[in-house]
Amino acid sequence: MWKVQVKVIRLWKQYSAASGETIEMVFVDSRGDKISGTVKRELVGQFDRLLQEGETKVLINFTVTNSAGSYRTTRHPYKIVLLPTTRVRICNMLPNNISGLQPVNFQDVLNGVLDEDYLVDVIGQIVGVTQMEIVSVNGKDTQRISVELRNEKDARLPLVLWGKFAEEVSNAIQSRTDNSIVCVLRFGKIKVWKGEHSISNAYNVSTVALNPPIDEVQAFMSLLPNDELALAVLDSKSNAMVSGVKDKDDFFLHTPRKTIAQVLETKQVEKCIVMASIAAIDSDMGWYYLSCKVCAKKVLTVPDDNEDGDDFNVSGHNYYCVKCKVHNPQLLPRYKLHLVVLDSTNNTKFMLFDNLALQLLHKPCSELIGPNTDEIQDPDLFPPILNNLIGKSFLFKIGIERENYLYKHSTFKVLKIMTNIGLINEFDAIGSPTVCGSSQQAESNELTPAKRTRPAIINLEDDFDQYSVSKTACTIKVKKEKIEKSG
Repeated sequence: MWKVQVKVIRLWKQYSAASGETIEMVFVDSRGDKISGTVKRELVGQFDRLLQEGETKVLINFTVTNSAGSYRTTRHPYKIVLLPTTRVRICNMLPNNISGLQPVNFQDVLNGVLDEDYLVDVIGQIVGVTQMEIVSVNGKDTQRISVELRNEKDARLPLVLWGKFAEEVSNAIQSRTDNSIVCVLRFGKIKVWKGEHSISNAYNVSTVALNPPIDEVQAFMSLLPNDELALAVLDSKSNAMVSGVKDKDDFFLHTPRKTIAQVLETKQVEKCIVMASIAAIDSDMGWYYLSCKVCAKKVLTVPDDNEDGDDFNVSGHNYYCVKCKVHNPQLLPRYKLHLVVLDSTNNTKFMLFDNLALQLLHKPCSELIGPNTDEIQDPDLFPPILNNLIGKSFLFKIGIERENYLYKHSTFKVLKIMTNIGLINEFDAIGSPTVCGSSQQAESNELTPAKRTRPAIINLEDDFDQYSVSKTACTIKVKKEKIEKSG
């Protein structure tokens, strides 16, 4: 009869058509050795309340079976399987700080010497980040962000995060107060795309923590170069793309090119590339909005209900998050810019949300707002950094929607931006835009493939269609300066 003292360092519920809903776990013992464990579908009700992540337990009377698969959480050849007669007892013998964290060497990942069937731990300082995108995965919109990590030897490792982890990292970077952000990824998946190695989260297994108060992070930070390296906002092309169409191919080959005049004449829903210069920033509605720091949704302004005699005092106000149903939530300002753009054919407005604005400005909105966050703005007052955009030319991938051509709504949402001067000049040198192929042909490049057989552990990288369309994560609004036409 087996008996072990272990700490549950990871626990999640997993569903598959073959096995139904099971409880999956990773245990570590006093020596730091790890082994995976499982509770089968018919026993979930029996053990659900007895097993919690972070707790230490004594497991008595269980069986073991061979461990296999391409998403293995430990290198142990066996895994624990709980039985109807298994007993779970409280254990006070193991130290509280035992974590089982075993970060891999960056160079081992980059050189491809590690077995990709095993999930790995990674610890590194975030030194680069792209804008957060929303991409189509099996017909559902999912957040994605790429970051660049460095280790104590200044080696760099690309990391791609999906879903809630992408949003959490994006929010943390924008509201950062520490000079260094250390990312700890547990049970990450090694990915290979066109010969380049990177790490991604295995969607329902991995965990991500930023600057967690653990001994391993303190030790790692003490070894980092003392160079006060500033975090860089990168173009997507600057990071190794684990999957998906590269930005240049997306802008040059896979998306039709249009002038502003052609955009205004379009009578169908589609996406296109426009080369345009920023002539002004429309400030009528401000240049940022306040979001809930937890869910990233825009908060509502609520006037104070203080009555003073017959006068109703509306000078004070607070905020309410509709999604979280919380009064006075933690606030995070986010960009929402309305750009007045023009080319040689016409002018119009492009709407730019937070993460794309971050790609242009290289500063989070919170740095420009300062501590006195309020949505009541003087529309004529801009931080100088915003005015610095005026006169600059970029490549914009925009979406043309029904309201644009049916209701003459002349503001178009920006989906991507190309800021690389060399590529902009190359694009300009190609000549006048031509619409490549029919709308059906253009749309065929954006179709998500039919659902395929997947492992029980969900990995969005495997399902992401390399021809699906990226959309910037939205939650913002900003406004304009009117231009008076001369003549």
